[in-house]
Amino acid sequence: MIKKSLLMSLNTIIGMIFGIGTQYFLARYLTQGQYGEFQLMLSWMTLLGFFALNSFNTIVTKSAAQKYEYYFKTANKICFSLSILGSLGLLIIGFFFETNYLTMFILMAIFFPFYSGINLSNDYLIGLSKFEKYFWINVITQFLSATTQIIAVVIFKNTLILLVTLLATISIINFTLTTYFYRKIEQKRDKNKDKENTKYGIRLALLSIVGSISSRIQYIILAAMTSPATLAIYAVAQILPTKIRNIFKGSLNPFSIFLASNKKEKSIKIVKKSIILLLLFGLIVAGISILLLPIAINLIFGQKYLDSIYYSIALTAIIFIVPLNSVLGSLIIYHGYKKFYTKVSLIASGLQIILFILLIPIFHIWGIIMAVILHQIIVTTINTIWFIKLPKSKDANIYLCKNENEINKHKMQINKITNKINGENIIKIIESDYLIKDTYPLWVRIIAFLSFTKSIYLP
Repeated sequence: MIKKSLLMSLNTIIGMIFGIGTQYFLARYLTQGQYGEFQLMLSWMTLLGFFALNSFNTIVTKSAAQKYEYYFKTANKICFSLSILGSLGLLIIGFFFETNYLTMFILMAIFFPFYSGINLSNDYLIGLSKFEKYFWINVITQFLSATTQIIAVVIFKNTLILLVTLLATISIINFTLTTYFYRKIEQKRDKNKDKENTKYGIRLALLSIVGSISSRIQYIILAAMTSPATLAIYAVAQILPTKIRNIFKGSLNPFSIFLASNKKEKSIKIVKKSIILLLLFGLIVAGISILLLPIAINLIFGQKYLDSIYYSIALTAIIFIVPLNSVLGSLIIYHGYKKFYTKVSLIASGLQIILFILLIPIFHIWGIIMAVILHQIIVTTINTIWFIKLPKSKDANIYLCKNENEINKHKMQINKITNKINGENIIKIIESDYLIKDTYPLWVRIIAFLSFTKSIYLP
């Protein structure tokens, strides 16, 4: 599992490098106003993403992890069909509300079904645990996307051409990958599984409408209340914190898939014993990130974006709870706690939208930051309290050891480990209730201590 996590982290890091490299050229070759306009267009695309049923990515991953690959076909048909409503929404906004950017909205409407409606290939590969193939496809995609955008902005220095280049590149890649995997899947359709997955996917999609709005409406409100230049300052401020969050989520994907593939009781036990480890992981990365942010922003974006530093540090401070929240969120979704997920999603996202509407007109960028931090704290607190109150596993205690032969006579359920640092050994340490005292490497004892695995002597 460590190898897979490192591969996912490396994939996200490479993506971050390509992304930051692209933003470097955008910041240097576009004015603040042009940069803000570009971010505003992407915000509208994301805001209407719920029409493309982006929440189906979770269902595709879950279905593939449970060996029902055919649902990839079904999900793409549904998402592509309904994404046409997103194109219609973009046309309405362009013709009646954002007439100054009408041409851009028409182009976004054309590409929307291909850009947002058939983008489930990566989730399909994650569900199959084909992380190496996922890695290379993502690297190639990110390289092509970054290269074409850089060429467009350096040569033309024009927001419209830059937007078309991005949309066309991603749409072609999505269409190619979807067609390839669609033809490769030979599994027969199971109507009952299709119906069950689709029903759950639509439920998640309806719930995600509020979340989708809350994820990008701050850009639109900020642009309306201030100017594209101010929006550019915030857009730069959130780039690095967002990239760091993506690294967390990418590195935790193998762990989340492992939890999804196991029984609910076992997954709950492992996550309960991982809370301190996840928080410590987040705290270390958040601290390092805060120290490096001023240097990174100045180096990448130049002095005209120095005002972004303070906002970026404030957004990074909350990153320490991201690993815990990500794992809890995966557990809630993959193991079907639908009612709880519904309540938390609607309440938290609705509250964030209200905070954006109230705070942004008064505090501008700081209003966004206050709303984002409060949202993260509230969601994590609710998830953690709910999770801690879940009933404990009634399974027999598990004992951790290095030498199985010495304890066979006790007829206990055991986890045998080696001195090698790998995902399997780490999971065994976390899962175990007791560590049979022996000579262990320091890393084993540290993980055991942080995961509340007690040490005992055999009689």
